[in-house]
Amino acid sequence: MQVADKTVVALRYCMKNSKGDVLEDILNARPVEYLHGSGNILPELEKSLVGLTPGDERSLSISGQTGLQVESAFYFDVVIDNVREATEEEIKKGKPVLPNSKEECGPGCCC
Repeated sequence: MQVADKTVVALRYCMKNSKGDVLEDILNARPVEYLHGSGNILPELEKSLVGLTPGDERSLSISGQTGLQVESAFYFDVVIDNVREATEEEIKKGKPVLPNSKEECGPGCCC
């Protein structure tokens, strides 16, 4: 399945500023999930992920057009771990729904 509106995307990334300083690195951590098309991540980043599939890796740059005043550019190394259709509940809430218990999450859960 490809990244598109109304899909839940699990990804890992490393984000750097224009000086090359690492701002956040979760490439070797548990993936984060977001509902694509809900506006929960930077619009320019969200747009750059459209069409990617699980296993895809990309290096992306996001310019100052994001409306952020702090930096002129951000650089992301992104790994797409999973893409699935969002449930009606997730679409209604505008975000992925977490499992109800730690047993549903699997080993290493931190929810």
